[in-house]
Amino acid sequence: MILAGIDEAGYGPLLGPLVVGCCAFDVGGVESTDEVPCLWKRLTKLVSRNRSKTGRKLHVNDSKQVYSPAIGLQELERSILCVMLASGRAAGSLKDILQTVSPDAVADLAEHPWYSAPCDERFPVEQEALPLTLFANALRVEMERAQAHCVHLAAKVIPEKKLNRMLKQTQNKAGVLFSTSACHLDFLLKTYGDKGLVIFCDRQGGREHYGSLLRLMFEEWPLEIVREEDGHAEYVLRHPESAKRRNGEAAISPVRIIFREKGETHCMSVALASMLSKYLRECLMRRFNAFWQGHLPEVSPTAGYYNDGQRFLREIDIKRREMGIEDDVLIRAR
Repeated sequence: MILAGIDEAGYGPLLGPLVVGCCAFDVGGVESTDEVPCLWKRLTKLVSRNRSKTGRKLHVNDSKQVYSPAIGLQELERSILCVMLASGRAAGSLKDILQTVSPDAVADLAEHPWYSAPCDERFPVEQEALPLTLFANALRVEMERAQAHCVHLAAKVIPEKKLNRMLKQTQNKAGVLFSTSACHLDFLLKTYGDKGLVIFCDRQGGREHYGSLLRLMFEEWPLEIVREEDGHAEYVLRHPESAKRRNGEAAISPVRIIFREKGETHCMSVALASMLSKYLRECLMRRFNAFWQGHLPEVSPTAGYYNDGQRFLREIDIKRREMGIEDDVLIRAR
């Protein structure tokens, strides 16, 4: 079985990028997609939903539980980098991570000077590399034992200029979020659609029903609506090749797509997608703040959310106009 999750960070802010992450695990020993295994239980020796006082386990949960400005990036960074290293992905710098999980974003980010790496950028941001490597080695062994391998980790990073262009085309922020998530869905269906695929998605911008959108985007996949109620929508997509199978050929399991409010509490893959999205956004916002403080040292940093974002814009207004920075490159339209 392939158990995948999709979640975002940065849907609401005025400043900074929108990031939509995706994570998928190949889970062995599962005969049917009807029952979804709990990855927290499979990896309980080294992974926990809760914060570990001893540091013997990675904290994996909704990014809002793992990260806060008061706690800092330590736990979020530790969990994401260890999972990346344990699954053989490069994580020696933020550039490595972006090129690994979001190669398409590199050119888009280059259009914004505040996302360039400062010469004194530290990486890892709040961790030390050696302990991460040692823990990742142990996690790799545990993933092998538990038959739970992270086979896909990716993100769509959409900085302000590109996001505003997409908003102008659609006039609908929820539509932009869904179309971005659909890029992940498309990859998962094409890559793992015949391997017992289950996809959990967090709720998409307040949307309740997704059947018509799924039919429109994946018209070759016959769709069945299982339920659409109470913050829980579920669908079955049947592989286009299913009807062509002859007698004696192994049947292709249908794909389950589940949209759940607080999806990160139901599926560890969603939690990791949420954490990856938040980690990338926070690292990029650190670059954002470092850039502006390089020009205006007295300006307090911002997380980009609406009220504080308005304060930040007032404080940098004269400087950004001197620099010729247009609104649509810096400020999100919605």
